[in-house]
Formats: sequence, C-alpha cells, structure tokens
Amino acid sequence: MRKHTDNKKRWTVIIVSALIVFSMVFSIFAIMIDNQDQSLSYNKYKFLMTSTGYKTKISGNYMEFYYYPTDLERINISDNMMYFIKSSQGFAFIFDPNDTTTDNLQYIDVLRYDAQMQFNKSVYFGITQESEKYALPIVSCANASSEFPFIMINTTAGANNGTTAFTVSEENPYCFVMNARLKDLLAAKDRIVYTYYGIMTP
Repeated sequence: MRKHTDNKKRWTVIIVSALIVFSMVFSIFAIMIDNQDQSLSYNKYKFLMTSTGYKTKISGNYMEFYYYPTDLERINISDNMMYFIKSSQGFAFIFDPNDTTTDNLQYIDVLRYDAQMQFNKSVYFGITQESEKYALPIVSCANASSEFPFIMINTTAGANNGTTAFTVSEENPYCFVMNARLKDLLAAKDRIVYTYYGIMTP
C-alpha cells in the first residue's frame, strides 16, 4: 500500500515539475517570438523598437532614433551636403531664437541634445539674432565654410509649405537650410544621422 502511495507521490512530483518546466519554456519561447516581432532590418542594420522609437547598433553601441529609416526616405538630402559634413572638422546648427512658435524651440532643444550625443565629431550651435533665452554666438550663413559648414534651421511654414527638405543657402554654398518644423525637426535630424553613418544613402 505504501509502495503505491510513494509511486503516486513520485508521479505527482514529476507531472508538476514537467508542467513548471513546460510553463518556463513556453514563456521563454513567447518572449523570443515577441522580440522577433519587435526586430526590423534596414540596409543590413537590425533595429529594435523602443518606447520612444527605434534603436540600432552603430560602432558597437546602441543609438536611439525617433523614426525608422523607411519613414525618412521622403526627405531628400544631397551628396554635397553630406560630403562637407563628413569631411569637416566640425559643423554647426543655427536657428532663430525668437521663433514665434514656442514648440519649435522645444524641438530644437531636443535636437541640440541628441546631435551632441550622436555625432562622433564636434557639433556647435548658434543663433541668428540676439536673445535672452540662449547664450550662444550670433552667426549667419555668411560665417559657414567648407571646413566648418552650417545647417540653418528654417521653421517658417511658408518657406517649406509643410514639406521637410534640405536646400542650399543662396548666400553661401557651405550653408545648408533644414526646412522643417515641430516634430519634423527630429525627423530631419534622424535623416542626417542615418546618412552620416551610412545606414541611409543621400
């Protein structure tokens, strides 16, 4: 009788253990499947979705972006612009500190923070007119050079007609105008970074 009871207990333990193991394996499998669903690939770079956008490894380290590359293919960027940025000692973003749309300045501040973190060269910032908000040098496209190109942020709706694009300043061929406003400022920034590291092509 005791032998039968011991066998019953042993089988109960085995069944419970098997159920626990199955549950663990199933959970791991579910996590793997979920992670696969969150994984994307673009131009041989693997991307993972995050709570704020996407991330991918560049030079062995993860870098985060707001947009996936295919979302930015609509934004044209020239070979000429990327050549001067890549070959420069450093470059600068310049903007109007008295932008009448406060949200534009908030997005520009995010762009400034990200740019300093993401580029592997010196990135500077300047303003186009005096301001009590920003203790930055006052510059214009006239100050840009081949060794130190500028990207002038233009948030004027009438100038870009709601279309994010890069153009060359009529004032200076080494000053490139980033026509974007609000969240598209971050899209344009992501486009530059992706192209800078060769993830996207001009």
